[in-house]
Amino acid sequence: MQIDALDIHKRLTTARLPSLPQVLLELMALCDRDDVGMAEIGAVVGKDAGIAARVVGIANSPYYRPGRGLETIDQCLAVLGTTTIRRLALNQSVAELFGRFQKSRACDLGYFWFHGLSVAVTARKLAERLRYGNVDEAYLAGLLHDVGQLALLTTEGDRYLDMFRNFTGEQELMRREQEAFGLTHAEVGAWLAERWSLHAIFVDSLLYHHETVERVKQAHPLVQIVMLANLFNAQADNGLAAQETDLAFWNLDTPQVLELLEAAQTEARAIAAELGIELPLRPAPLAATSTEDATPTLAEAVAQRMEGMLGQPEMTTTPEIDAALLDIRRGASMLFGARACAVFTPENAGLHWQGGQDHDPRGEEIAIDPADPRSRIALAFQGRIGLAGHKVAGEHLADMQVLRLLGGERLLCLPLAFEGDALGALAIGIDVASLEHFARKQVLLHTFSREAGRRLGLAVRMREQTAGVLRDAAEAQQLHARKLVHEANNPLGVIRNYLAVLRQQLANPEQAGKDLDLVEEELRRVGRILQRMREPASAAVASAQAKVNLNTLIRDAVRFWRMGKPELRGIDIAYAATPDLPPIATDADKLKQVLSNLVFNAAEAMGGRGRIELGATLWRAGRDGNTLEISVRDHGPGMSAEMLENLERPKSTGKGGEHAGLGLAIVTTLVGELGGSLQCATGSSGTHFKISLPIGI
Repeated sequence: MQIDALDIHKRLTTARLPSLPQVLLELMALCDRDDVGMAEIGAVVGKDAGIAARVVGIANSPYYRPGRGLETIDQCLAVLGTTTIRRLALNQSVAELFGRFQKSRACDLGYFWFHGLSVAVTARKLAERLRYGNVDEAYLAGLLHDVGQLALLTTEGDRYLDMFRNFTGEQELMRREQEAFGLTHAEVGAWLAERWSLHAIFVDSLLYHHETVERVKQAHPLVQIVMLANLFNAQADNGLAAQETDLAFWNLDTPQVLELLEAAQTEARAIAAELGIELPLRPAPLAATSTEDATPTLAEAVAQRMEGMLGQPEMTTTPEIDAALLDIRRGASMLFGARACAVFTPENAGLHWQGGQDHDPRGEEIAIDPADPRSRIALAFQGRIGLAGHKVAGEHLADMQVLRLLGGERLLCLPLAFEGDALGALAIGIDVASLEHFARKQVLLHTFSREAGRRLGLAVRMREQTAGVLRDAAEAQQLHARKLVHEANNPLGVIRNYLAVLRQQLANPEQAGKDLDLVEEELRRVGRILQRMREPASAAVASAQAKVNLNTLIRDAVRFWRMGKPELRGIDIAYAATPDLPPIATDADKLKQVLSNLVFNAAEAMGGRGRIELGATLWRAGRDGNTLEISVRDHGPGMSAEMLENLERPKSTGKGGEHAGLGLAIVTTLVGELGGSLQCATGSSGTHFKISLPIGI
């Protein structure tokens, strides 16, 4: 019996694609760390098609997408941030533990995972070989090329798994899919990618990944790469020789393809080994499951993180009402898969749509009587969860207009209340399949409603509490700075105490004591930087002036860099103290910052190997006109002409990327604040900076 393709599409809107428990565990553990970077998170997301699909779908939703399709994992993570990724991983884990897919034990998810990962790595290597402009896009397209299979596993379960019995090849599988569902997994994957608003070329790479070589020759390079990556993995053991003539079109031959494929599968198996996944030499969809051992561990990890997390909207550090409303809409999008939703709050004796960039401005013109018993939105404001859109006589007209503006089939209305006070109502446009799914999860609906109300209530309270303080902007700024100083000085004090205890415990305190003195002085410097935030800028500069022995400052700085900067271990930092150098009246903290940035940039430019020379020269120019010149010279590749002409502007350079450009901009600013000047000469033999400072004494 053929299933209606439209019915499958409706069920796909609520489908949570399965993910490997091992990858979910790694992602949750990574997101719990404070020192994690987006590159590390991206590497884990890129291991699993289910997680990657969820990330791409959320990042391209109306509440995050910046007006264009995001088609690499890094782009999506940059938009979402670690807080959202942490919540997404938890929600995905809950779906994995309690979803319908886990009820079937006949499937080894490892097979689908390994095939997707192998095709992704192959696509990346193939993109590099063919010099395709965006290898990350090729990797993501390869990872998601069979996302339609994961979706059908979720929505059709055992019925779809039966198609893999007596499995003879992908063309046979697609024939069975077409007969049973009226569509193929390639069409399902393309439909999902289109729903995520991805570029048409990306969508086509999923749609045509089973096309013939001859047809794809005339297609976009991304379509060619994904098709070839899938073909190579499907015909690894046999069949590639028959493609020899076609491979010549891409300047490839069978030995080259086999070498590329072996490297890709070796990399994929290495990732599996890191995750503790044992794969047979020939993974099969109906083999014994390779993920059962990790499921209890995943359940324990989820339980530890569930309290206060499930169903909560995303929290931001901005307390304004607008930020709270955006958090609520984003949370609803993530949890319910809603394309659009609206928050109604009381204003001028009516409930009004609180707008955002993602809504139809005409919706703000709708006003609903909060006491109207016929309106589901009004009843939600009164504290009742309601549904509208059944197309029955007497359905409230304003509710139906809101539903039409949101673009759903049904209107789910949730109360927004905090500490007994009604704050508003959340109207979510969802389809019938989503409604049936969440209708069985009343606890989840109430939890989300309560936490969304709490988010809005805290923002309202914050606005009320700070209304008086914000009348004087200067006073508010000073209060913020004092709080920051207070909070920062607490951990600094703890560290100082620890250093004092450590000093007493050392067997040989003489040399170690000197090193600890340097560390303690650096902590004091951080404290002084924060302390100056509470004073006006002019007062902070004046109070920082003091006599500085430049020889001592540079010698101590070099010692501290070597002790605390592993990247400098291969660098020879040379500084010969200049005898009879007079003290200089300057800000020692800012001067240290200038020298640190220049030395660190030079070390990056030389790849952690080479020599950096520091020097100091006294220039006499008559009475009270003496100046001190400090030089920093490296033997790296030099800077671009553009960077040399724009030292005061943060730009990407050959020295460590964007960070180096920003460091040089800070140097320029600080030298100016010290009353000095900065000169720079650069070439193939290195870069030379000269800092001229007035003696001032």
